[in-house]
Amino acid sequence: MRWTTDRASSRDVLLLAAVTVFLSTIWIWPHAAHLRQVPDRGDPAFSAWRLARFAHQLRHDPAHLFDGNIFYPRPYTLAYSDATLLEGAVAAPFIWAGVEPLLVANGLFLIAFPLCGLAFFHAGWRLTGNPMAGTVTGVLGAWYPFHAEHYSHLELQWFMFVPLVFVALVDTIIDPNWRRGLRIGALLALQCLASMYLGLMLATVLVPLTAVALLRYRIPSFPRLLSALAAAAAVALPVAALLSVPYNQARAAHGERVVQEVRAGSATPGDYLKTSRRLATYAWHTRQFNRPERELYPGTSTLSLATIGLLALPSGSALPVLAAGLAAFDWSLGLNGLTYRSLSALSPFRSIRVPARFAVLTGAALILLAGYGAHRVVTRGTRTWQLVLTMGLVATVLLDLRVKTELVDYYANIPSLYEHITPDAVLAELPTGHEIDYMYFSTQHWAHLLSGYSGFIPADAGLSEDLSLFPAPQAIEGLRARGATHLTYNCAFERSVERCRHNQAELAGNPHVEIMATEIWLGGSVQLYRLR
Repeated sequence: MRWTTDRASSRDVLLLAAVTVFLSTIWIWPHAAHLRQVPDRGDPAFSAWRLARFAHQLRHDPAHLFDGNIFYPRPYTLAYSDATLLEGAVAAPFIWAGVEPLLVANGLFLIAFPLCGLAFFHAGWRLTGNPMAGTVTGVLGAWYPFHAEHYSHLELQWFMFVPLVFVALVDTIIDPNWRRGLRIGALLALQCLASMYLGLMLATVLVPLTAVALLRYRIPSFPRLLSALAAAAAVALPVAALLSVPYNQARAAHGERVVQEVRAGSATPGDYLKTSRRLATYAWHTRQFNRPERELYPGTSTLSLATIGLLALPSGSALPVLAAGLAAFDWSLGLNGLTYRSLSALSPFRSIRVPARFAVLTGAALILLAGYGAHRVVTRGTRTWQLVLTMGLVATVLLDLRVKTELVDYYANIPSLYEHITPDAVLAELPTGHEIDYMYFSTQHWAHLLSGYSGFIPADAGLSEDLSLFPAPQAIEGLRARGATHLTYNCAFERSVERCRHNQAELAGNPHVEIMATEIWLGGSVQLYRLR
């Protein structure tokens, strides 16, 4: 591992870093040009709600930062899923300035691609000393298929800290000092703040990486190494401890994952041969037996260059990264693997629904090994020939990992009748099945919602029964008993005009329901009622 420090090389590094950033955006320009479009109307709107809720609580009630307005009256509901605190902190000034949360969420989603590209560029350059190999590594990091597989998930795009931690840790073991330890701790803390899911997984993978690196490299000074690791822990552990408080409180309310959920989210070795539907080059590939979040094929270019890297490195040089990748691979298999059951005995892992997401750490290891492979390929012949080889590898990666940005428009506006709602109201919103939309609409009024959507959805048989019986009088009474003060009924979301008219007539005949406002939205009528 070495730095390139001469003046000419520094210019090359800056130029190639800029090229990497540009190439890391090439397939997302259609999305960047249409920031009100989304891959689907589910998780993108949910991410926008999370950012908006964090900004709202940070300004108005920071003592209850993790209290969402969903699943009334439960507290800590922002911690029922990944709270995306780092993204929330970046988003807050824009939301406070009046920028629509969906636009902010899309912006943060898209910027993750060049940030990952830049992070992997730095890691590839740092490991090989070759900025041209760094460019190939960066393009692989920007377009690794985990991005495509999770194109709806904001927090799962933000894994740019992973390669930086890998490199910083090995660098610290080789030449330890407390400043490098602080860097490791800060990077690990940032990954936890960006995604608790990935932060926990990254911390876990660092264990085999560290163990093998300690065996592989000669440690110049154990006291200095201990000082560096202590510095890392001094930064990362307090952040993890503070974050654990709301998540533990939330888990006490919603419980732990059931085995069936974890098994469904556990990969199989065969899933690493299944391609994402968003990879254009593999559109011909059958997806008959694919499962959500388990399309884990790393890409032909990634595997080819990683194989070259393994073969080209001196004996044992790749062992730390290889050990991290193999451990992450086994843990991504979850209950189908060899060792995940041991992890699941530990408290934090009992909240993980999709162990297959460990695949992003497997991918990071493959990308870094591919960086070594790229270094082997491009360090041949004259400088001109090296640039030609680099451009050829980059073009191959871009074609291999090309992402299809299939997008749909999100609703152009929110029903204006929500202007009549105040934050102290408790809303029951119908029909069911559009909870994420109702949550996003709530960013305009912040009233409490009886229902909601999140990584954990608390079981509530009574509420489910009341909603299923709507608009029967006993259902309305049940909603009132749960604290609902208002009700919205959106016929644009109803499955038929006849059902809409029937339900409206039932509500009109109920003496405990008073209509407050009505409007036409998306061709259907929307009503706001007060429950009395």
